[in-house]
Amino acid sequence: MKIKGRNKEIKNSFYLYIFMNKNLSFKFDPMRTLYTLIFLFIINFLFAQENPVIKVSGKALVQWYPEVESKTDAKNRALQQAKVNAMEDAFGTLIMQGNTIYIENKKTGEKVETNTVFKMIGNTAVKGEIIKVLKEDYKETVKKENVPGKKKKQKVTYIECTVLLLAKELRNTKIQVETFPLKDTKIIRPVTDFYEGDDFFLYFRSPVNGYLTVYLDDNDNAQCLLPYRNMPSGFEEAMPIKADKEYVFFSDKPEFNYFDDDFFKEDTYELYANSEKDINRLYVIFSKKPLNKPILKDDEHKEILLDLGKENYSLPRVIPSDDFQEWLIKIQQIRDDLVIKTIMISIEKK
Repeated sequence: MKIKGRNKEIKNSFYLYIFMNKNLSFKFDPMRTLYTLIFLFIINFLFAQENPVIKVSGKALVQWYPEVESKTDAKNRALQQAKVNAMEDAFGTLIMQGNTIYIENKKTGEKVETNTVFKMIGNTAVKGEIIKVLKEDYKETVKKENVPGKKKKQKVTYIECTVLLLAKELRNTKIQVETFPLKDTKIIRPVTDFYEGDDFFLYFRSPVNGYLTVYLDDNDNAQCLLPYRNMPSGFEEAMPIKADKEYVFFSDKPEFNYFDDDFFKEDTYELYANSEKDINRLYVIFSKKPLNKPILKDDEHKEILLDLGKENYSLPRVIPSDDFQEWLIKIQQIRDDLVIKTIMISIEKK
């Protein structure tokens, strides 16, 4: 928990159709047709190069347990794992460490932090999308192996699946938003290093309409900063954003009230640190459509406010960091309109 809010009183494929009839004539122009075809070919080529569909292959070996599952079920397990292996070989393995998501190259072992979107195969998140299964082959092997609780070697059946897929990598959305933390609403410039007691604001601007949610994660809990605790009716899930409009959040000045209610009071925040210097991760999540927010609860660490002499303050609602990361992955697997900006901020004791 690295932020606290002051209590506020809330008063409130391209298709071409040619239609012809008796009154409409059509003149065929071969050169114009040729130019059109060349243009469409170039456009198609550019899109294909931007995020090409490629062939990927994978293999998986699973043990069949005939006492508890059918052979069809075992084959399906092998197929799902083969798909996962194919996608991870091609696009990397998803690794979660604390409140950070990495993609690891299985060939080189290199790990790179990512904000990209994911899809799910079974219970595994992958950084790609399967377009089509081109081929799947199965091979059954019986071996004699030592089995716990048995004196003699037992026959054990394995099913191997090999798949060939058409797939493409999932990449970050092309929406370019502008956002950064502030410590003063009069000086609009990025700040990532704060001292305990500093006010905290956020600048945001998007080229398209959408919705905004903001969380601050300290690796134990993720605090929900936006939407505000007492949002107007209809905006409980996220903050509505208008295209090209500049926003400054977490200030209660009238010029930063973006609701029709003139008496609405925004949550305002003041930073504090648990150690001499805390490093927190700010998640700014923008979407074209509202998100279903995760379950939040009140922060029970009220003793922090007493220690700081801030009894008239309250703490933002929280979700455990692990649960927040799971929610973040789940919304990415079902939504393709997300922009997730991750900003590291430091909070140092004076």
